Amino acid sequence: MPASGNDAGHAAGAGPLTARETEVLQLVSAGLGNRDIAAELFISEKTVARHLSNIFTKLGLSSRTAATAYAYRHGLV
Repeated sequence: MPASGNDAGHAAGAGPLTARETEVLQLVSAGLGNRDIAAELFISEKTVARHLSNIFTKLGLSSRTAATAYAYRHGLV
């Protein structure tokens, strides 16, 4: 049975984040900058920045440090 529209593209255990946003969050937590994340995922730096903006908004965070702490608290890294 296909996933509902609300669940499509979301990674298990990542709450409201999509699979790609979870990947970006994991790479941020590993200390990578936007340029390195873009190269790793074969996307543009602007797309990385957009994913980070979405992550911050969805999780109510305001920094990469807070995002890293969230990732560790929720077992994403």
